[in-house]
Amino acid sequence: MSDLSFHIREFMPTAEGEELKQRIALLKARDYASALKWKAASDLAYDLACAAHEMAAHYVFADVPVDRLKIAVSYCRNVVQAAFSAEHLEGEAK
Repeated sequence: MSDLSFHIREFMPTAEGEELKQRIALLKARDYASALKWKAASDLAYDLACAAHEMAAHYVFADVPVDRLKIAVSYCRNVVQAAFSAEHLEGEAK
């Protein structure tokens, strides 16, 4: 059991297998987006990181099917990648 699975099981004690994996991915995405938003110099990167953080926080402990969790993970990963791209592009423009 990873350290993050402990946190998931505090609120979702029956989470196992793919569900647990997706919830852990959402916890990681939430924490990563949180760190990114405070480092971002670009307003767009900050806004995107906030959007990823909010989505991950909304779904990480939500009582939803695994397929919905997978979509939320995909969304968060893509939005965080967009935030990185925005930060890089806007940083070069200055």
